[in-house]
Amino acid sequence: MVPINESYPNIGYVLNRLADIADTKSLAAKGKSRYRKEEDFASRKSLDPTLISESVRHLFYEPISQVVTGSFAEFFSDCIWMGLNNFIEIMKRVPMEGVAQNKVVYQLNQHLLVETLASIIWQVGINQMPNNTVPSFYLDSHPIKALIDFYNSQQDLAENDIKKFFENTDRTVRKWRSGEELPNIGNLTLLAQWASLSNPEAVNEEMETLFLARFIDSFHRKTKHQFVTHLKEAVLWRLQHNQEPFIDFGRIFYQFYINEISSANLHILSAEGNELHKLLRRSTTKPSGSFADYSARLASLKKSIEEHNLNDELSYHYYWLQGRMLILSGQIDTALECYLNAVESSLYKSGDNIRNLLKEALAIAAIQQKPHKPTLKKIKSRALTFCPQIIEPQLRELPVNITKEDVDEWCFWFAIRFPQSGWFEEGKEILMDRLRQLGLDEVAKKCH
Repeated sequence: MVPINESYPNIGYVLNRLADIADTKSLAAKGKSRYRKEEDFASRKSLDPTLISESVRHLFYEPISQVVTGSFAEFFSDCIWMGLNNFIEIMKRVPMEGVAQNKVVYQLNQHLLVETLASIIWQVGINQMPNNTVPSFYLDSHPIKALIDFYNSQQDLAENDIKKFFENTDRTVRKWRSGEELPNIGNLTLLAQWASLSNPEAVNEEMETLFLARFIDSFHRKTKHQFVTHLKEAVLWRLQHNQEPFIDFGRIFYQFYINEISSANLHILSAEGNELHKLLRRSTTKPSGSFADYSARLASLKKSIEEHNLNDELSYHYYWLQGRMLILSGQIDTALECYLNAVESSLYKSGDNIRNLLKEALAIAAIQQKPHKPTLKKIKSRALTFCPQIIEPQLRELPVNITKEDVDEWCFWFAIRFPQSGWFEEGKEILMDRLRQLGLDEVAKKCH
């Protein structure tokens, strides 16, 4: 096991939320399928640059190039990609073990997303305005409302008034003008046509302005307008210094982590969790009589997790450790129940922990006296969705099926990955007897 580090939202979740803000998911297509459902991207945890680049292209570049322009789509997608790279570097450099995810997300919004958005506003804005400034509506708390008011004030002819142009949809437009609702991405084309009535050649520029203003507005709404001032200050800094700031996100997030650990007194929880990880490794020798001691310590860890309100982040760790204890003590049936709970609690998490958990869950399910195929199928399905690399290539066919080769593969994996040296005294006879029934006792003896 590796240290607890599950409080960062996974990369798929971040992509999904950004696409929600941009309202591009309804247009994002890959072949004949559409990325509309939460699970389409919530399950994407890979940090593979190719996969992330493909997702950015489908979620941002292709939809934006349809409704705005290809050049703006490329610029905006590159900014999203750069922001994601910064996010990945933060995850690599700074652990967040035991920190509530909502606090981590707040920091990501305040620093990473605000700075990325400020950079976009600065670069777009200074190209639209003289004298190194940006349009004021980008810095408004309701940018679309401010932008529509600005456009309407620029219409010289009465017949170009917004009420005239949108007379058939006046009720909807009133909601846009009041800030009650945002136009969806499809409405931006009509708004751009209206905004460019006096200069039709500027329609593409108006589309860029409308899209960016809508994105900013959507961000403020989804974050309950907590970062309006932060964003304004970040843009103004760039205007005053005429350059991008150097921001050490690693240092910022590390300091945040240290402050959280100190203020919440999580040092004890973190240290105890890591210590139990070490003691319950599959190959670590378990002293005689240690099962009762480890059980008490695990119960104490569970209580501490609940006291710190970290069930969402750490409940799967508890179930996993409990399952590990039970299987190593020979409680094969009961251990499987804990592993199933751990798998279900870990579905939208990532990393080595999850890969190891899924491997172990498949192995524990396979060595049951009567392996339950629906259970194995469920775990294998989870593995193929989240960590397909742990399944042998020849066994990855869809729809998911359980064959004798699957069961044999995971029974063998158990025999070599759960060596006798790591068994509790209480489980040695039971586990060896089970491996003997499977014809794997000699394999186990060689791996002691």
